[in-house]
Amino acid sequence: MGPESSERSADSPAEEDAYPRPSGWYGRFAASDLRQARRWMRWAWLAALGWWVWNTGLLLVWLVASVIPPEVSGAGEADPPVPARIIIYHGVEGFLIGMLGVGLNFRLRLAGLLLPAVFLVARVIALTRLEPLHFDVRGAVWVGMYLLLLFLFVRGAQGAWSYYWYTHPEYPVER
Repeated sequence: MGPESSERSADSPAEEDAYPRPSGWYGRFAASDLRQARRWMRWAWLAALGWWVWNTGLLLVWLVASVIPPEVSGAGEADPPVPARIIIYHGVEGFLIGMLGVGLNFRLRLAGLLLPAVFLVARVIALTRLEPLHFDVRGAVWVGMYLLLLFLFVRGAQGAWSYYWYTHPEYPVER
């Protein structure tokens, strides 16, 4: 058994040769071919799925922790419970990001465009209004993770627009 040949049959042209990359400024932000656009969307979808799982896990932990009676520390004070507004916020945010990620997986351009915008707005609200970020090592790790997710979501949006460009060619106008 030898390696498979990389030759394509004459009736199946290469995907990247089917339609050229757009020209101008739009081409600078577009994927170089259809495979790259799919890869960008896949990574963004997986990042959105991971963020949804993380938020759902936090939601479940907080819901279970609200049922368990608090332990009294050595000073005689109980830990304060997590406010309900934070629990609801993380549940809604995780659901929105997850659904937009699924929409991106279905190659929807609107979901691709909304995913980084919703994530950015949600993180700004969370970090300024709900739970301010402390500037220490842990805060730097979270900021790095948020920036990585935002980068992947922006790439997913670029992939969705590029995918549409490569799969919906413009037909020449008859004169």
